[in-house]
Amino acid sequence: MPPTEDGELDIVYLYATFWRMLSLAVHRYGSSPSGQLLVVISMVILDRYEYQPTVTELADITQLPKSSISRYVAAEMNAGMLEEFIDPHDRRRRRLRPTPRAREEQAWFAQTSRSIHEQMKEMGQAVDSRHPTGTELVRMLKNLNRDLLAERPAGGSRKA
Repeated sequence: MPPTEDGELDIVYLYATFWRMLSLAVHRYGSSPSGQLLVVISMVILDRYEYQPTVTELADITQLPKSSISRYVAAEMNAGMLEEFIDPHDRRRRRLRPTPRAREEQAWFAQTSRSIHEQMKEMGQAVDSRHPTGTELVRMLKNLNRDLLAERPAGGSRKA
């Protein structure tokens, strides 16, 4: 969706995009706590720049209690998405990094995000010229989820 006349992105477009991404995460990974999703997103961003944080650093970054971060990290490790390693510069520290499986998942998620962006642009163009009814909006959101469930590959989910 293009910017509005005042140059801002339409708030509905932003919320709809967020809704679509959140829906993707919930359907693919289950209804994990939002804090766990924040840890995962933080790890993806840090890994993109080849930084492997400690649990303490993740707690500082997310402003969540260290006990919660430890629990979320343990869940990601049990799912085979994170691994711990000893910091070669300070052997007292344990750092975290995504596993190869997690990097495959990141690649899938990046591709799917591009697809979502395109779908959201199309949806925005479809409603730009008119004010959709509530029924039309409900149908559009349902269709987005239907498409999401149809696209989901069987092997990538963290769900047990």
